[in-house]
Amino acid sequence: MNIYQYTAINNPNGAREVVESYGLRADRKNLGRQLALCVAKNGEEALSKVASVHPDLPLFQKQIDTFKEKYKKESESKDDKSNFSNMDGQMIKHEITRLNDSMSNASGDKENSHKLLIIGGILVIGLAIIFKK
Repeated sequence: MNIYQYTAINNPNGAREVVESYGLRADRKNLGRQLALCVAKNGEEALSKVASVHPDLPLFQKQIDTFKEKYKKESESKDDKSNFSNMDGQMIKHEITRLNDSMSNASGDKENSHKLLIIGGILVIGLAIIFKK
């Protein structure tokens, strides 16, 4: 589920208003896709409207500000004029994965956790073999 689908499910009235503000007829079954289409066609203006109707906006406003600043710096360094053509949730998934990776690196070395999982698996298999006999 991407941000558009989540917004459409949890705030259908707000999502409908955004879609209709761009001249589209809101369809409840395709509301998430319609939001994504609005952002792909209208860029930052539509993305701001979607963000303003997101049901959990106050919970992650600080993260949004950080992402906006980072995205602004990245887009200034690129010559690509279609900044919002890929706004289908993949960028958000990438950022969440990156944040999760950085959090796991901060809390402990990933390699050590993999080693612990392997050792734990070997112990479980060994116990299973012992108790089978």
